[in-house]
Amino acid sequence: MSSIDLSTGALWQTLSKDVYTQGRVEKGDPPDIVSEIQGSLTESHPLLDAKSNDDLVKKKKGAGWLTTTFLLVNTALGIGILNFPAAYSQAGGIFYATMIQLIMVILMMSTMFILAYCSDVNGDLTYHDVLLSMCGKKGQQVAAVSITLTLYCVCIASLIVIGDQLDSLFFTLFGNGFCDHWYLRRSFTISVMSICFILPCCFPKRVDFLAYIGSIGIFAMLYPVFLTVYGYYKITPHNVIIKTQPSDLSEMFAMFPVLGLGFQCQEVVVPVYSCMRERNLCNFMKSSFLAMSILFVIYTVIGCFGYLTFGSHVAHNVMKMYDANDPIVMVGVGALIIKMIATYPILALCGRDAAAGIYAELRGLKPAEFKASEKSRRYVVAAIWFTSSLLLAIETENIGVVIKYLGSVASANIFFYPGICLLQVVLKKDPDLKLRRSPFLAVYGIIIAGIGAFCFGVVLFTAILDRSVDIRIDLCHLGANITTQA
Repeated sequence: MSSIDLSTGALWQTLSKDVYTQGRVEKGDPPDIVSEIQGSLTESHPLLDAKSNDDLVKKKKGAGWLTTTFLLVNTALGIGILNFPAAYSQAGGIFYATMIQLIMVILMMSTMFILAYCSDVNGDLTYHDVLLSMCGKKGQQVAAVSITLTLYCVCIASLIVIGDQLDSLFFTLFGNGFCDHWYLRRSFTISVMSICFILPCCFPKRVDFLAYIGSIGIFAMLYPVFLTVYGYYKITPHNVIIKTQPSDLSEMFAMFPVLGLGFQCQEVVVPVYSCMRERNLCNFMKSSFLAMSILFVIYTVIGCFGYLTFGSHVAHNVMKMYDANDPIVMVGVGALIIKMIATYPILALCGRDAAAGIYAELRGLKPAEFKASEKSRRYVVAAIWFTSSLLLAIETENIGVVIKYLGSVASANIFFYPGICLLQVVLKKDPDLKLRRSPFLAVYGIIIAGIGAFCFGVVLFTAILDRSVDIRIDLCHLGANITTQA
């Protein structure tokens, strides 16, 4: 989710796939976990390529715990990293933000362990199967809706990031007031860029061709970390306000899932766990602990250096705070634009399939009916998905608003569903709660699910009613006053 960009949907075994293969939603056949995970997360293999998957099945040996660590890290890294300096500001400063991150890491590891443990009960190989086993078909469908919404929000955020980077480029080239020219206005540039480069990629069944530019993804996501450190030592800050405590407790609580968004990889925990050479909870805990530690260091670096450089005036997309005239900044701007262009079609494909599966379930379509209307449905869903997300990206402009909605939906994926799964597995194994540990596990499952429900409500409420606190950096009209020169 976070990565919320590719990870959220690439490994979600969509309902539409079940309709194709089984007619109704039942436990999926064991997928080729190694090829699917390594192919999608590194973006170095074509997605949904059945032939290559079959070839790799023969070579399957499983991943070691160290390899699993980097799969999890790669999964979690996404555009949420751009929001960390601003999240540090809203959380009340470095101390409070760091404490929130530590709490989120501990809770995150527990939910990852829960999902791995639940997958062992029935030998499940995907997040999809775990939800079906523990929550039933209805629970699985609700989760499919939340994951589809997550994909949709990330698509909107991707377009906003493209607009932010183009604004930075035009501000550098044409100066303050560049948007007085209609052809440089944000609404026009995002639309042209999206229609020319993204829309044609949204209609194909497969996105193999994106693998050739996908390798830039990790570089683009880690580059802002380097840039914040570089900027801290190069930039001379002016009127920097550093908070030492939160100005509003509700705002601080709202930052819990927003900061936790950067650690989200629950959707791929079960597939990654299934691909381990030695599948056991001990090895997986080593992998998850190391992965969360690496992510904690990465996010702490960008959060601290970005916040200390710009203070409470930092933008939700920290890249907007740097002068694109600097070649070092220009590299990051270009890499992010390419990354977002390559990411959107992959997310749209996953979301399109998930939405089609939900539609098929609601309509009760038979496999033959579902397959017969596949082409027309694919074009219609892709067109609606692209058009609506583009309009919302043009209207919203501020990535911070989308990040808040993402944090709200992510609360369900991170906490609520794993909490329900833990409660269900305890009740299935020990219905009367006679074992000494059963009541404690049941209570913990309820607490985790409650945290997810609470965070969902608080963040959603804050995002809807408290937009006034969001800092919007308008480079066209106020760029000379708010953008620090690197």
